[in-house]
Amino acid sequence: MGTLWRTRLRQHQKQQFKYLQLVFNDHFVLVLVILVGALLYGYSQLVKTLVPAWWLRPLLALILTALLSFGQLATLVAPADGTFLLPQTSAFAKFLFKARRYSLLLPSVVLALGALASVPLLAVLKIDPLSGGLTLAAALIIFKDSDLWLALIRSYQGAWPWLRRVSLLVVAFVSVTAALYWHPALAMVVALALDLTLRWRIGEHFAPERLDWLTLIANEAKRMDRLYRFYNLFTDVPGLSGGVRRRRWLDGIAKLIRPNHRHTWAYLYWRGFLRQTTYLGLYVRLALVGAAVLMLLKIWWLAGLVGILFVYLVGFQLLPLAGAYDENVFARLYPVSPTQRPRAFQHLTGVLLGILAVLLAVGPALMGRWLIAGLVLACGAVFAGGFAYWYVPWRLQRH
Repeated sequence: MGTLWRTRLRQHQKQQFKYLQLVFNDHFVLVLVILVGALLYGYSQLVKTLVPAWWLRPLLALILTALLSFGQLATLVAPADGTFLLPQTSAFAKFLFKARRYSLLLPSVVLALGALASVPLLAVLKIDPLSGGLTLAAALIIFKDSDLWLALIRSYQGAWPWLRRVSLLVVAFVSVTAALYWHPALAMVVALALDLTLRWRIGEHFAPERLDWLTLIANEAKRMDRLYRFYNLFTDVPGLSGGVRRRRWLDGIAKLIRPNHRHTWAYLYWRGFLRQTTYLGLYVRLALVGAAVLMLLKIWWLAGLVGILFVYLVGFQLLPLAGAYDENVFARLYPVSPTQRPRAFQHLTGVLLGILAVLLAVGPALMGRWLIAGLVLACGAVFAGGFAYWYVPWRLQRH
């Protein structure tokens, strides 16, 4: 099983590095650096205005507890394992133990960074930043270790069905909140006691006959599907297609387009945007994140630049929609003008990016920064027009 795990891990890492090189290209790294810099600056300005209010400790505990949900059990199992490795079910537990340890690496980094970001707030709460930050990071990592143990246990039928992930998150939230009134070492003690209890009682539940191969394979397939859908935002992933949902409550938007011969492609593109999970979900998430980031910024030129970056990100991610119907033979049989299709996509992009500029301006407007809101709206609208009516035609002709 050790050789099988090393082979699977090497193949998995090789494949992930290939996609990560495409994701973290020069443009995205530049956007990421500027965005992280803007967030850090906004956070530093926000910390200066905070006082030890009653809501600060529960809010910080809630954010840190939410970070525990990052990262799932990466078993790296393949669909064929349920058949070919079935005779090795007894020894397969060693494979899963190695998978659990590997799954802890990335969440540990994220949780350590979360604890590091909490250090200024610990100072506000009159807690020693050095010891408080270290013990808080240790508590979060130990809680995540317990979470992965529970995920592994759930792969075996009949093993502690009453102990769910929600229970662990509740315990983590309560202990971290209580610890912030005294010292994060209290949360570390609670996390360590829970983890040791799990390790003490865990051996009796790894009976080979209880291993649920179908659930194990299905969970890993779902995990990789979510990962590949993230990669698909930046590059084409073979064999991955976006889901489609009916979304009747959005039919009113599609009805705004006149159902006639001149608006055939406009209707198709709007329907595709509203129904495909890839585009609408991405649009809403980036709009909310962008508005939240702009709420923290007080420097006008930085807010304008961040607004343009978010409009660019959304516009760039909408480009694959232009070729969404290339493989549909019926789209080639429509008796419509060949110029209608690119114009319809340009109009769709321009309208969506214009609405996005308005949504981004809502963030600083809610904080009463009307000058910054107007600047974000103006910069976003101008960039949206340039992107839709200059860059999009050039990109479509190129491809």
